[in-house]
Amino acid sequence: MRYKSLTQTAAGHCLAALALMITANFAFSAEQTYEEWSAETRTSLNFRVNADVVNALLPAGWQVPEVAESPGRVNLGLTFMDRHVVLNAHGEAIGSGTSRYMVMSVQARNQASGQSSVMIINGVSPEGTGSYEVYQPATEASASRSVSGHGTETGLVEETWQMTAISGDSIRLHLHYEPAPPTRRQATLVIRSAKNTDYTRTYKIDQATDALGTPGAPNSRLHRYEFTAEGPLFSKIFDGTEQLQSVTSTPWYHREIYIP
Repeated sequence: MRYKSLTQTAAGHCLAALALMITANFAFSAEQTYEEWSAETRTSLNFRVNADVVNALLPAGWQVPEVAESPGRVNLGLTFMDRHVVLNAHGEAIGSGTSRYMVMSVQARNQASGQSSVMIINGVSPEGTGSYEVYQPATEASASRSVSGHGTETGLVEETWQMTAISGDSIRLHLHYEPAPPTRRQATLVIRSAKNTDYTRTYKIDQATDALGTPGAPNSRLHRYEFTAEGPLFSKIFDGTEQLQSVTSTPWYHREIYIP
């Protein structure tokens, strides 16, 4: 069998039932404003890349600490998101109710205060610069995924992501892998914007993740890995010296977003 992302029509059929369920489960805080809920599938890559290129994208006073065993290198996260259903605080679809985009994030540190924070520094989105005001508007933001299996087999997954910005920056990822039972995790994260460091959003997450390993590594379940990045910014970040640290599949990811 072949499974594809929820279409706008299919998502629409789910909205009424989801709205009732979601509204019943939310616990609102007097200090926070509930903004959004979404159900997603994600794929994440972690790289070690040139520190100078990444730190040039951060606001004054912030820096990504270098990796101790890799001087001149910092950790950079790339997350590809297929948002199947996106609802506002009233359980209504935001826009079409679905979206696909890619986000770049780092663990940054304020050199004066010592504060550490997950910071969104760039990305590609069909919705423009986004809430963090750092995404590059997309000319293409596509995701395709197929799952095959028989009976109780774990099966195989094949997926392709293509993100292209109006700037000429583009990233393509193609994976073919054998999934394993994922690990469920619940967490609360505060995410900060590199454009406006006073702007934060709080994520309450329920997710299941599957660490796939890296190409050629022992016990890796990646049968195929293809990654290309080009353009005025992305070719500097991914200049051929980047080091892939991990590939993670998140077959389901549920997120509540609160401000701040």
